[in-house]
Amino acid sequence: MQIVDVKGLTVKINDRLILEDINFSVERGDILGVLGSNGAGKTTLFRAILHLIRYEGEVSLFGYKDERALPFISYLPQRFSIDTNFPITVKDLLATSSIQLKYIRKHSNLIKDYSIEEGYDLEEALKMVGLEEKKHVRLANLSGGELQRALLARALITRSPLLILDEPFTALDVNTQLLLLDILTMLNKELKVTIILAAHDLLLLMKLAKNIMCLMNRKIFFHGSKDECMNNDIIKSYSGESAMHIHLQDHLGV
Repeated sequence: MQIVDVKGLTVKINDRLILEDINFSVERGDILGVLGSNGAGKTTLFRAILHLIRYEGEVSLFGYKDERALPFISYLPQRFSIDTNFPITVKDLLATSSIQLKYIRKHSNLIKDYSIEEGYDLEEALKMVGLEEKKHVRLANLSGGELQRALLARALITRSPLLILDEPFTALDVNTQLLLLDILTMLNKELKVTIILAAHDLLLLMKLAKNIMCLMNRKIFFHGSKDECMNNDIIKSYSGESAMHIHLQDHLGV
């Protein structure tokens, strides 16, 4: 079953062309890694898929072109703005998952062959992401990496069939990156969660993704398996000898 099907997607923001004629699909159980340097359009692509911005073309989610399937998706944005005066804690954030769960249970018949399974409870989810000691801490007082883990814990509770993550490794140290890789691998293998994640680090994507899609100059210039990716001369020249070259491209323009 196609979880995501995108046809002819084009996005303009303030008359500036950001994405042009994007076509791809994601099958159930896939892990699609979206590779691209800063400004390549990865975040814009995700926001269009989630109907958060206007676009031309077609986006189908679980076979639906409207927004009815959106609550079946958990989204971890690259940036998450917090009002420092708003006293919401990690526990409060995770408690909001009950709204999404209520919709999923009521409308589970929308998704073909989808069976509702109980997600992890709050304590289990916090322990899995290593935030059990931060339960009562305000979100505004968390580091960027801790906030990412809190959002992932919320996704563990809802157990959404589709998880979209925008640059999830950026604010994490090496140990937390490995923890995230393990959690995402488990969600995909054991719970059959379909995952789409963006990064500009090819080596990290290769550790997790089954398929790779590369964005450059507003378009897709590669979409295929990991093996095909590593044998593609264009991607070799793009990524260089290591992921460090990609970071240098982004920050120094080399």
